[in-house]
Amino acid sequence: ILLRCTCMKKPLQKQVAERISEVLHEKGLRQQDLADQTGMTKSYVSQIMHGTVNLTLETIELIEQALKAPILTTAK
Repeated sequence: ILLRCTCMKKPLQKQVAERISEVLHEKGLRQQDLADQTGMTKSYVSQIMHGTVNLTLETIELIEQALKAPILTTAK
């Protein structure tokens, strides 16, 4: 999935949240599972899933490692 903040109508935070939700669904995981695997609180994961926080690249990488799936892909 290619996410670009300059040409998409949805805010990038919402796009990331949708991608995480998609991966969680594909893997049969819950927000609590993601919280447990990353060491984040369930409350913070919920904020991520609602697209209300700006994630650092480090946090995105942590989520990708926990889910073993890409969340962001950059254009080359």
